[in-house]
Amino acid sequence: MKQVYIASPLRGDYNANIQNAVTYCRLASEAGVLPLAPHIIFSQWCNDTIPDQREQGLKLGLSLLEKSDELWVMGTQISQGVQGEIAFAKEHCIPTFYIEKPLYPDTYPISTDAYNLLCAQDCMESADADFTGKLVILRHDQLAQEYRSSSNQLWIAAHGPGCRPGSFTGTVHLCHPVDGDRMTVGRHELCGLADQQVIEKLKAQYPAFEQAMCNNMQDEELCL
Repeated sequence: MKQVYIASPLRGDYNANIQNAVTYCRLASEAGVLPLAPHIIFSQWCNDTIPDQREQGLKLGLSLLEKSDELWVMGTQISQGVQGEIAFAKEHCIPTFYIEKPLYPDTYPISTDAYNLLCAQDCMESADADFTGKLVILRHDQLAQEYRSSSNQLWIAAHGPGCRPGSFTGTVHLCHPVDGDRMTVGRHELCGLADQQVIEKLKAQYPAFEQAMCNNMQDEELCL
């Protein structure tokens, strides 16, 4: 079973935030993962209002994160502690998923097959890149649950104002490299340009995907 580190704010409404973490863990466990939240565990003996104990709790949390398969950032409030967890996960190549609506388990990054879903860490630095004609990664929550797999996250950005550097919400017209399916999303619904290592990994995971992608990438009329 996949071990997932559940990150959410603690400071502020302490009791409510503890209860939120409990709820997130329950929902995540029902989704089929082993969720662990530092709020629930280390708050039993580390008082967040006492600096030394807070520091100990943060260190213990990072040790737990280091042993986890994924980091799930729950909600849109990114506290100082959560920022540190995100930075640690990036440094240690731990896949990080942002769950904007943590009370809705249908948005959780649960794959329909044996392979992990893709996230921003599977992308090149591409905030200012032109996406036109390039392979991009679609955010997992933009796929219906029954289609949520890494093979359905890799698309060709065919055209659209959102392909241009500096665009955030501009539309991007996508073409799937395997079946030629099409969809339109905002640039902000994409993780970014796919890293070459990720592309090679997907080819190894999905043999039919490799040949179909090669064929379709050579057929400009299909995707452009």
